[in-house]
Amino acid sequence: MSTALTLANLAIVAVLLARDWGHRRVSLLALLRPLLLSAVVVPFVMPGWDLTGNGLLLELATVAAGALLGVLASSFMRVTVDATGRAWTDAGLAYVAVWIAIAASRQAFIYGCQHWFTRDLGAFLVGNRISVNAFADSIMLLTLTTVVANRLAILIRSRLPTASPPPRAAAPVGSR
Repeated sequence: MSTALTLANLAIVAVLLARDWGHRRVSLLALLRPLLLSAVVVPFVMPGWDLTGNGLLLELATVAAGALLGVLASSFMRVTVDATGRAWTDAGLAYVAVWIAIAASRQAFIYGCQHWFTRDLGAFLVGNRISVNAFADSIMLLTLTTVVANRLAILIRSRLPTASPPPRAAAPVGSR
């Protein structure tokens, strides 16, 4: 694992949190910004696709795990639509905590691969015929699919009829 992978993982999460924290309007650019950063960064730090054997299975498994994590993270964000039809998100500490937990876990795993269980990881990769490139790809794919699934979940939730405006305050008694 390289320093570039670590920096890419952290930059993507930082941009995402900077965009999502608080009460924000859902717009196409707002949803695409973290995806654009990912699309620019990933090709430079991803070593190369391994479409053979168990490497492909590992990459597909991390895509599925990333999708689940992205949907999980979006579940900690409230999505509403106001009276004018504009969608809004509200992300608080729980949402930020989930993203920090995801990023910290991923970084701890990367560090562990380099320092704590290097020999065991090597034996696992050799024993399962998984290339180092496929393993590195899987870590980047986990990051990328988590972001993509999160953005898609927000987009879908903002378009659902259940994403309704907050209830209006009742009129004062005696006024018409």
